Amino acid sequence: MRFFLIYNIRFFFTALVLILISFGCLYSQEEGSKIDLKNVNVATKRLPTIFLFGEEYTTRDRDELLRAILKSQFYRPDLEIVINLQEFISKRSFNFRHKGPVDITIDGKRLRNQNKYNTASLYGQGGDSQLLKLINKVKNVRIDSSLNGVLERRVLKKEIKSINNQIAKLLENAKVEIENDTIFVAEKSQEKALKKFYRIKNKQEKKLNDTKLIEINIISN
Repeated sequence: MRFFLIYNIRFFFTALVLILISFGCLYSQEEGSKIDLKNVNVATKRLPTIFLFGEEYTTRDRDELLRAILKSQFYRPDLEIVINLQEFISKRSFNFRHKGPVDITIDGKRLRNQNKYNTASLYGQGGDSQLLKLINKVKNVRIDSSLNGVLERRVLKKEIKSINNQIAKLLENAKVEIENDTIFVAEKSQEKALKKFYRIKNKQEKKLNDTKLIEINIISN
């Protein structure tokens, strides 16, 4: 009877030791596979990207770029944009430069020239908070050629060329005097026609300068 009790105690003690060893191994495995999410997020955080003419590029300054463009008078011909980009695969760095007005759409809606983001006097801090809210929600940015702008520019160039030809033809057949870059025409009818042509030409040239060849699509939903 005593031998049986001793045997049971030894068996129980051996089983208990095995259980503790197994638990210790399991615990050490769990500790070894534990992930610090903060460190992983920082190390593997993906840089923001921009799709430029269909190709994806990374840019660290995407948020600053969007903030600057949205707060600017992006419809002006003297607008200049410089973006530092890096190819997504090869990591090759280069600059994208553009001078001239751009079209901006946000979630499929075209942004008006005067809006809540670039009219600080009307919206004040409210506009800034809405701008920050939009930037924090941005999922995708695409910069593409504006097909409408390219076609419109082509038509305007042809019209301006035609007007220049008509002006040249009129000057050939008219008696003119040039003084300090001013053209004087002897006949009033020819002078009137010449002024009309120049007026139309100036109007078309302004349209040409205002034509938007680039469109920026911002997607936030």
